[in-house]
Amino acid sequence: MPEDHRQKYDVAWASIGTDPRLTLQTRRGTGYYKVPSLKGVWYRGPFEHNGSIATLEDWFDPRRLRDDYIPTGFSGAGGKARAVKGHTFGLGLSPSDRHALIAFLKTL
Repeated sequence: MPEDHRQKYDVAWASIGTDPRLTLQTRRGTGYYKVPSLKGVWYRGPFEHNGSIATLEDWFDPRRLRDDYIPTGFSGAGGKARAVKGHTFGLGLSPSDRHALIAFLKTL
């Protein structure tokens, strides 16, 4: 990203381990990843790019990474078990921290 864009567009620098070249090689928009608001996120499900996860509780459930997981949202024809990999952020939280995070997200 050009250095002057950080101040001009108030772009924050944060690395989450993804390949930044993918966001800059787009044919649409500015090429920057636009983070959606968390306001009302709890009722905007299903989640994941294909709607595989029905609720926030399911999204933060580490069992969704297992190959024997049956998606709670869209599961495709036949409803076969499959892992829903997605981002793993938040899956390492303790049950009480996970519950607190979901409770917080439901207040937005």
